[in-house]
Amino acid sequence: MDKLFSTPAKVTTKQAIATVVLAYVSLIISQLAAVLIGQAVTVIGLPDAVGSAVSGVLYIVFAFLCVSVICKKVIHLPVGACRITKLSVKPVWCISAVILPVLIAGVYFLMAGKWEITPMDTGEICYTVTDAVIFYGAAAGIVEEIIFRGVLMTALERRWNKYAAVIIPSVIFALSHLIGADLDFISIFQLLAAGTIVGIMFSFITYESGNIWNSAIVHSLWNIIIVGGILHIGVEPNRYSLFNYVLDSKSFFITGGDFGIEASVIAIIGYVVVSILAFILIKRTKKG
Repeated sequence: MDKLFSTPAKVTTKQAIATVVLAYVSLIISQLAAVLIGQAVTVIGLPDAVGSAVSGVLYIVFAFLCVSVICKKVIHLPVGACRITKLSVKPVWCISAVILPVLIAGVYFLMAGKWEITPMDTGEICYTVTDAVIFYGAAAGIVEEIIFRGVLMTALERRWNKYAAVIIPSVIFALSHLIGADLDFISIFQLLAAGTIVGIMFSFITYESGNIWNSAIVHSLWNIIIVGGILHIGVEPNRYSLFNYVLDSKSFFITGGDFGIEASVIAIIGYVVVSILAFILIKRTKKG
């Protein structure tokens, strides 16, 4: 176990803290700038779907540029050393990326509930799908992995060890989801637990694969299927989602409380199973 999670310290405490702060600020600024430019595109008369696509692409570009500067100027590493490499994916994680959200959604579809379809015109449908696939899916998944499992994890690993590199970004990742959320105490606790566990899952996938792209694929497909707006599963219909499966259950363990099914016990079990798979593969690689 110690051999699995040991690494030399090559970053100072000051550099590590600066990296955490600057990386998180970069995420916020990149998203805000990308969204504002996307909205400007719609103001000149282009469809909302085009604006969303522009926002998604720019979100990735801006975040990558910011992270490149942090790597070069703060921790003095090339981005490749932060596992932000050329695109390289493993079949096991491509398959897991599909199976995880599909199985979780399938479990809910077996529960008592009803389907509702939100009336939308063609333009609204195009925007909803584009937003789900490009912005909330690909862009959010890639950017958050670049930030949390790329530069943050590397800086903390090189300052302390892989334990810190896995836990600290995962807790920050969970805490970030509290911003703007109106949650009761139980929902906050459930969100922090789920957010930390899913962050650990993404970290293990990154360590097993050697780059952020495999965790980004799992993250992105989860967002597209569960979060983006094409499908919504919850106790109330979401008028911004195309398809709604409205659950009869009111149990916060099943529904995830005020945050939603991403924080449910069912989702947490899925995160744990994938985490165990990644950890087993890590140990197998080390032994080999």
